[in-house]
Amino acid sequence: MLLAHSTWKEVEAYLARSRGVVIPLGSTEQHGPIGKIGTDAQTAESVAHGLGARIDALVGPTLAIGVAQFNLGFPGTVSVRATTLMALIEDYVLSLARQGFERFYFINGHGGNIAPARAVFQDIYSGWSLGTRPGNAPRCRLRSWWEYPEANRLRHELYGAGEGMHATPSEIAITQHVDARMVDVARAGADAAPPVLPVEFIRDHGGDNHWDARTHRAAFPDGRVGSDSALARPEHGRALLEASITGAIDDYRAFLAEP
Repeated sequence: MLLAHSTWKEVEAYLARSRGVVIPLGSTEQHGPIGKIGTDAQTAESVAHGLGARIDALVGPTLAIGVAQFNLGFPGTVSVRATTLMALIEDYVLSLARQGFERFYFINGHGGNIAPARAVFQDIYSGWSLGTRPGNAPRCRLRSWWEYPEANRLRHELYGAGEGMHATPSEIAITQHVDARMVDVARAGADAAPPVLPVEFIRDHGGDNHWDARTHRAAFPDGRVGSDSALARPEHGRALLEASITGAIDDYRAFLAEP
């Protein structure tokens, strides 16, 4: 059930049977020479919509612009500041919380969103902790599509060190499965594999903890960060998407069942 495609009467009826909502969270940024600029939004949305189609879950509009300042050196990237994303998430949650929603399950597709989202969850809770908001506090959970156990196992099994950190073959594969046009784009633009990232780099830059756009483009001129995007295959994407949807369903149900 998609919120944007529903009437207010349908949402009111939904609230009579569930107080949970699923929200896709992505980004609009370069994804190397063969990846969609909207990859992060499309992957998160595909998982969320798959979850919503299989169980009685309301899926809210996708937040498709995230924190990606380090990619502004590549044409097409649109970034917001962390504080802007935090304000948008807070207003999104509080708008629906006022109407009776209590559990907010964010499915994320972009590493740069993780720290701001978790920070704003704490800011939201503080309104109840400090006694400035009435009633019970809502609960928020963030899960990135790649961290569900089976999806995580599968992407490392398929790509090993070639998975890298950005423009990963796993995310490109999902977009190839969802949009067949991307298979032809990959065939036309595949480049040699980039160097494998040092362990220290992965440790220090996890969650897209990168520096400014000029430095980033100089270090990664084609936009890939240790990721061999050309390894992606649509059949991989189908399996990865299925694993993520299954993991998301289990985790969402457990989230709703928490006291």
